[in-house]
Amino acid sequence: MNKTDFITELAARTGRPATEVRKFVDKFFALATEVLAREEDVLFLGFGRFSPRKQNARLVRNPKTGAPAMFNGRTTVRFKPGKDLFNMINQK
Repeated sequence: MNKTDFITELAARTGRPATEVRKFVDKFFALATEVLAREEDVLFLGFGRFSPRKQNARLVRNPKTGAPAMFNGRTTVRFKPGKDLFNMINQK
């Protein structure tokens, strides 16, 4: 399901106009992005936790040529599913 499909489904379930739901979803993502950029977790109890994760600079190898290269450090996002989501997906 892509973002447009998600918005359409959410609009149908809530009875709100799709344009209103789109604005809400866009603001939701913007806020989550800002919080993660501040290196804080975004936690939704039962659903999961989004956490910023630092990756340090290190020496890596090009898998095609085997030549060494330097990987610059960066911050990425890790998602850990909550207990309710995990159980729902695994039907426990």
